Amino acid sequence: MHNSSRYGSLLPLVVFLIACAASVTDPVVPSAVMLGEWSYSSPHALRESPALNTGLRVQIRIDSLDGMRFSGHVTVWFAGDVGIPPSAFGRLAGRIDEHNGVTLEIPRHAPGQSAVTVVGELAGDVLTVHDCYSGVDAGPFASGTTFVRVAVQRLAVSPTGP
Repeated sequence: MHNSSRYGSLLPLVVFLIACAASVTDPVVPSAVMLGEWSYSSPHALRESPALNTGLRVQIRIDSLDGMRFSGHVTVWFAGDVGIPPSAFGRLAGRIDEHNGVTLEIPRHAPGQSAVTVVGELAGDVLTVHDCYSGVDAGPFASGTTFVRVAVQRLAVSPTGP
């Protein structure tokens, strides 16, 4: 009589199924297209002489995703020759729609200052600003200007999600 287990022939099948399952990852959430470091520099105006306090340079990092929503933080904010510490801003939040429309809100911690809201459109590594406002006032990012992705952050998928 043969003493080997009748289930011994299933071992290769189990190993194969485990290998296949390990190569399958969760689907990437739609907001993953926003992951990374984004940089904004206001357009340079030609002047006869150099001037202080001109120009705006901002960098934001998107590092968290949830479906169509994303969040992150300000890493650099320079207005002219004056830097504003990233701690002056709250955790930014945004949303991308099915047509690559992006809405981004950058809260400010200073009393009386409204959040900066950016409405734009994503095309690859370029986010073009269509509208920007802070409360009822115009925001600091002019329509038609762009945020450009300068560094891509890879999505790390854990068994419980991103």
